[in-house]
Parts: sequence; C-alpha cells; structure tokens
Amino acid sequence: MITALSFDADQTLWDFDAVKRRALRATIAEMERRGDVPAGAVTPEAMDQARDVLVQRFRGATHRLEEVRERSFAEVLTAQGHPTPDAAAAVLVEHYMNIRFNQIELFADVAPAIALLKGRYRLGLLSNGNTYPERCGLHDTFDAVVLGPDHGFEKPDPRAFAMVASQLGVDVTEIAHIGDDWDHVEGANAAGATSIYLNRTGDNPGFRSDADHEVRDLNELVRLLGSLPFS
Repeated sequence: MITALSFDADQTLWDFDAVKRRALRATIAEMERRGDVPAGAVTPEAMDQARDVLVQRFRGATHRLEEVRERSFAEVLTAQGHPTPDAAAAVLVEHYMNIRFNQIELFADVAPAIALLKGRYRLGLLSNGNTYPERCGLHDTFDAVVLGPDHGFEKPDPRAFAMVASQLGVDVTEIAHIGDDWDHVEGANAAGATSIYLNRTGDNPGFRSDADHEVRDLNELVRLLGSLPFS
C-alpha cells in the first residue's frame, strides 16, 4: 500500500541543468567584467569540473553545497593567478546563487499534479542537492524535506530513504519514490520503497528495467498512482 510519495528535486520537479548553466555563464561574465579573469579564459565546464572534484571530498560528511561552490570558484581563480581568490569567490558566489535560486522554473506538469496528490498522500522531498522548496515556488508543499548534504548520506544510501520515511511517519515500504536517475531507482529498491523512474527525455539507460514503474511526466504519474493500491 502506497501512502506517501518522495520526490527528487533537480530534473524531476524543475530543470536544474538549465538554470545552472545560466548561472554559470552569468558568473563568468561577471568575473570578466570585474577583471578577475581574462575574457574567454574560463568555461562553464571548467567551473563545474572544479566543483565536482570538491564534492567528492565531502562525500560521507555533512556539508553545504553553497560553500562547495564558493570554494570551487576560489580554486578556478587561483588557477588563473588571481591575487585574492577567496575574497573574489565570496562576492561571485552571491551572484551565482541569486540566479541559481531565483530563476528556477517548475516543469509545467508539476504544480497541477502536486495539487492533485497533496492530501491524498504524504509528500516528501528527497534530494542530493540544495534547492529548498520555499525558494522554488513549492512553499508549504512537503510534509518532509531531506537534503543529503545536511546529513552526510545521499541517495542511493538506504538511510536517506529511511530518514524521509521517518519524517513522513510511514514505513519505507509505503513510499513510492519518483526520480530521474540511477540513484533514485537503485536507492528506492534497496530501501524497500517502490521505485518510479521519471523519464522526461525518453532515454533508455541501463537501470531503466530495474524500476518498478516508469512515467514520462507527473500527469502520467497521477494516472499510474490511481491504479496502484492505496491505503
């Protein structure tokens, strides 16, 4: 019996990749305008690579992704020979985060589907990222919010699913988790939850067959849940 739903955030409820690219390009433009780096010296790919290397150092420990991003800016500036990379990074991360948080747009199917599901199910947000519901138009939507970096364990770690279940006040086996990537399917399966692969792009990844169910959008999710046992 499914009594609760947990949703991934990035690329499930909103297009994180698009807003991240926009924020990175704008931050690079700001770097160049300030004279922090020469024009064309830094790319979004280099900025993301620096961030991804740093994130690996924090796996298994509590951390704030805003601070990781700031540190990655400082490392990029250091590589460019900036005389005061830490001070410049502190300014630039504010520029980045302003765009990153304030220009998020929900996918068109999200708000109508959530409105139909809220009240029928307990709703949770379970993310490995740092997009807070109140900063993306989902204020007072979720009964539980678990952001992996806050706790030092992330999907597919079963502890992440156990924590959102505990906060929702249900057994993990009563949860259907909806997400767009391998760690959502693998983690939900390992924890004993129902895995629902959200395949907005129509891709055919190897983990696709492992999911209990697959939907193309949240409209299809609503229809699927209507056919599943509900307590």
